[in-house]
Amino acid sequence: MSDQQVYVPTPLEKARQDFVLGIKFLANGIAQQRVRDVYRHDVLPQAERRLGHAPTTRREVERDLARTTAFRSWAVLTHRSQGMMWDAIEATTRRVAPQAVSQLASLRTAPAKRGSLELDPALEIPTPISNTEIHRQPGGFVGSADPDDLVPGLRYIGASLIYAVGKGQAKAASDGRAHNLLSQLQARFPDFRPRRILDLGCGVGVHSQAIALAFPEAEYHGVDVAAGLLRFGHLIAEQRGLPIHFHQRDASRTGFEAASFDLVLSNILFHETNSARLPQILRECRRVLKPGGVMLHADVATQTSRLELDDQVMNDWQVRWNGEPFWTGYAERDMHKEMIAAGFAPEQCFTEYVTHGKSVGFVFGASV
Repeated sequence: MSDQQVYVPTPLEKARQDFVLGIKFLANGIAQQRVRDVYRHDVLPQAERRLGHAPTTRREVERDLARTTAFRSWAVLTHRSQGMMWDAIEATTRRVAPQAVSQLASLRTAPAKRGSLELDPALEIPTPISNTEIHRQPGGFVGSADPDDLVPGLRYIGASLIYAVGKGQAKAASDGRAHNLLSQLQARFPDFRPRRILDLGCGVGVHSQAIALAFPEAEYHGVDVAAGLLRFGHLIAEQRGLPIHFHQRDASRTGFEAASFDLVLSNILFHETNSARLPQILRECRRVLKPGGVMLHADVATQTSRLELDDQVMNDWQVRWNGEPFWTGYAERDMHKEMIAAGFAPEQCFTEYVTHGKSVGFVFGASV
């Protein structure tokens, strides 16, 4: 895997990172399940007696649940392990960064490149992406104006090996990250062969690489506002010999011509986006799709219509304390209705929860 040529921990660094991963497994496994058990056995019955009926919103139970030892233990583990994760990967990030910068410099002067990198220093980065440390990543996703700044991408790929894996996504830093997207395309559109693909919020483009491999004849374009992620994505895609064209652009107004793509997709974009911009992004998807094209998005399954109140309380805690500022806004949206409002025909829209590994993902999209 190309990213492993760049981000390679030493045995000591790896041991420290594995220790943090173990704490993540504990927080996302036994500790979280203990919160659910205490909620079901203690908090819920108390709430029913107090209210005179079964609670229907998280606000009716969150104070009592948050006061339990189980919840406080889970919260401490979750918050502390996130800080430990960034501390653990920083040694690797700083050690390998000079080598990565050297590789990027060599790439710039290479006689032939498969893909391209288009950065826009004048792009207005939408808030709160511009001023929020998503996932509490130090400095955020965007990075500095330094044309050699690869640190956000290195941190992101290092965190993927701990954060996502700790949530049961064992292949989060490899081609497996695109599993939901590719399996849904195959199942729903078995004869679909896109010639031009637009990937919104592509980040470092790990999932992009797998999709580009699946459709080698397609022209692949990835869009993100974070230059620090795009530089790294361009580097590792070129190391693997994949022709991906990375652009620093806003997913809500990409600047591409109308009806110019066969496939528009994203992976974990919407829960990282201010929900007020969600309708704009869906309208942009509709605008750039060709007749007969497909829109497909894969994201986290945090919808309030699906989750029990205890999990809703834990997710809302993540919003306020653990660098997930957009979860609630995204979770409370009805994506089927949002797609229709964006101009997609109701009968062509779909939403589905998909199990992968030990976790559940949410897939939604439409054809035109």
